[in-house]
Amino acid sequence: MGKWAVLLAVIMIATLLMACGAPEEPAKETLPVVTPSPIPEVSSDNSYLTPNPVENSLPIYGSIIEFGLHIPISFDGHQKRAYGPTGILPTFNQLVMFNINYKETVPENIIGDLADSWETSEDGTEIIFHLHPGVKWHDGVPFTADDVIYSLDKMTDVNRSAISDWFPAYESSEKIDDNTVKVHLKYASASFMINLAAGESVIQAKHLAGTDDQSAEFMVGTGPYILDDYKTRVHLKWRRNPDYWKYDQYGNQLPYMDGIIFYEADGSVTSDMLVGRRMDIRSTTTGAATTDTYEYLKDGAPELLWQKRDKEWGAVMYFNLNHSPLDDIRVRRAMGLVVDEESLIIGYCGDAMFGVTDIGLLPPSFGLPKEEIMELMGWDKPKDERVAEAQRLMAEAGYPDGFELNMLSRFGAQTMMGLSLIYEAALRTNLKIDPVVTGPSDIEIHKRLDEDNYDLYTHELNIGLDPVRLKTYFGTDGYANYSGYSNPELDRMLAELDYIIDPVKRRDAIWEIERILLTDLPALPTGCFIANYMPYYPHVKNIRWGAMAYSSICRLEDVWIDESLRVK
Repeated sequence: MGKWAVLLAVIMIATLLMACGAPEEPAKETLPVVTPSPIPEVSSDNSYLTPNPVENSLPIYGSIIEFGLHIPISFDGHQKRAYGPTGILPTFNQLVMFNINYKETVPENIIGDLADSWETSEDGTEIIFHLHPGVKWHDGVPFTADDVIYSLDKMTDVNRSAISDWFPAYESSEKIDDNTVKVHLKYASASFMINLAAGESVIQAKHLAGTDDQSAEFMVGTGPYILDDYKTRVHLKWRRNPDYWKYDQYGNQLPYMDGIIFYEADGSVTSDMLVGRRMDIRSTTTGAATTDTYEYLKDGAPELLWQKRDKEWGAVMYFNLNHSPLDDIRVRRAMGLVVDEESLIIGYCGDAMFGVTDIGLLPPSFGLPKEEIMELMGWDKPKDERVAEAQRLMAEAGYPDGFELNMLSRFGAQTMMGLSLIYEAALRTNLKIDPVVTGPSDIEIHKRLDEDNYDLYTHELNIGLDPVRLKTYFGTDGYANYSGYSNPELDRMLAELDYIIDPVKRRDAIWEIERILLTDLPALPTGCFIANYMPYYPHVKNIRWGAMAYSSICRLEDVWIDESLRVK
C-alpha cells in the first residue's frame, strides 16, 4: 500500500495529467483501448446518449467464455440477492431491457426483449405488450402471456418479491391472447418501465412456480444459454440454446458462443486467474475499481483491453442542517467552493481516472451538464478566486477563524474515509475549520446518527435507475435524510416525478431537482462515482457495458470469441 503513503505526490501527478487534458481512459502509459465506431442515427430526443464501442469484425460461432465472481445464493432475480443477475441472465430474459449499445439507463434507451413492441394509452395507465411469437422455455414448454402475467404479479407482490417496491403503480395484468398482455397501472408511471428493464426483473415460467430457487431445476428460462451443470460454490456451466429466438441485424442466430463457465471466485482469485489467462474476462459486472487491482492486472497482462463502466451510485458529504453554523447557506457555500473533486477521488481510490470530475449529486446518466454544475458550485473560477470568495463568505457569516467540525465517515482509509481525510485538509488549510474525522464501526455509526452526533457525514447516495429515489435522501420524511433537509417545493417535484413519462420533460424535471439541491446544498458532491475499469482479452469481441451493473451484457448473447487472437 505504498501508494497511500505518498498520496500527496499522486495528487500532484494526477493534477498535472488533468491539466494536460488526460483522456478518460488510463493515461499512465499507452494501453489498448476500444473506441466507439459510428452507429445508426438516433432520434433527436435521445441524441445525447453516449454510444458504446461497436465491433466491426464479423461474428464467429463457437468457443466458451470463462469468468468468475460469486455465484448467487438464489436464482430468483426477484429476490434481489447479491450478484443475482450475473448468474441468471444467461438463462432468463426480461420483458424489456436497456439498449446496451448506449451507456445511459434512461427511459428513451429502453428496447424490447421478450416484448417485440408495446403501446401506451393516452393517459399512460394501460400498456399493451406484444410478445415475440414461438418462444419456448428450455424444457420445451411454449412461452405465453400467462408466464408474463405470472411474473409481473410475482415480482410486484411484497410477499414473494424483494423488488415489489420498485413497482408502486402496478395494478394488474390481463391476457388478450397468447402473445399479447395488457398491463393496468394505478397511474401513469415512468418508473414502471425503468424498473422492468432492470436485470432483476426477469420473466419466469408459470409451470415451474414453487420450484426451489436455489436449485438447478429453477434455472429454466427462455435465454440464450441452457444450464448444463451446477456445483454449489464451484461453478455454473451453460451450453448454447440451439432454439434461441433472437437474431442479429444480419440474420445470424444468437448466441454465437458454445457456452459459458462461471466460477465461484472472489476478487483476488479472479484477478490471478485472469492474469494467468485462465479467464477471458474478470466478470460481466466487476472490474478494477482501485489502483492496486488495475495496476496488478495491467502489469500482469499488458495485452488486456479496458472499458470504463460508470457507477449509478456515489459518495456525498451530508451536512447536518440541525447544527450551527451548517444551517447557514453562506457556510455551506464556502465549504463547497473548496471542494476539489479530483483530489477527493484520489483519496477514495488512488487515481482520478476512477471518478467523474465536474459532476454534481446525480450520476452521469441523469445529472446536469458539467458547465452548469461548475457555475452553480462556483467551480468555474480559478482556485485562488474560489478560496478568496469562500473566506469572504465565512467572514460574513461570522466565522473568519473557522469552527470545530465533527466529521463522520463510513468504510476504510481507501474509500470514503480517504476522501474525508483529503477534504479535512482542504477545510483546515483554506477556511481554518478544525475538523475531527472518525470512521467507527457500523454499530457506532448508527448510534451516532441516532444521537445526532455528527456535523458532516460521508456516505453513499444511491438512486439506482430511478431519480424518484432521491426522496429517500432529501425528501422531508426520507428515512436516509441525514441532512435533516426540508424543501416543500422539492418534495412536490419528487412526488410528481414518477408521473412524468415523456422522456424530455422528465429529464428537464430531474435537472431542475438537481439545480435546487445544488443551490440549497444539503450535501456536497465529491465526484466519487467510482467506476469499474472492465478488463477483457482482445479475443473477446462485441463486449460492452452500460452505467448499470446488471445490464443485458450479463446475458452474453451477442458476444463472440476470435480464437485467432487468443494469447496462449
